[in-house]
Amino acid sequence: MKYTAILALLALVPAALAEPVEPGPAPESLEARAAAAAPMEGSFEGLFEKRACKATKCICNKHQGQFCGNTKINKYCLDDHVYECNRDTGKACDYGYRTSCDKCGKLSC
Repeated sequence: MKYTAILALLALVPAALAEPVEPGPAPESLEARAAAAAPMEGSFEGLFEKRACKATKCICNKHQGQFCGNTKINKYCLDDHVYECNRDTGKACDYGYRTSCDKCGKLSC
């Protein structure tokens, strides 16, 4: 118990010895931050095209996820299109044409 005061003082030594920090540069403008956050060359950002998912009459099995259409099963699910199944409604929306769906009927060949 004798050393409690010494240990307490030792805990404060790093704070007492720390050097003051110089103020940094002013915060960047929103434009500068947006430019810095832009995708870098070689990133995956440019590989995928963002597309809206359009409502269709294509029905699905209520398992959330993407699948290639199959007109043999449902005439509203086009063979060369990729769909997203909605687990709540059992309806699929259409992302449009996909090369792998056209070639092999799968999300990737």
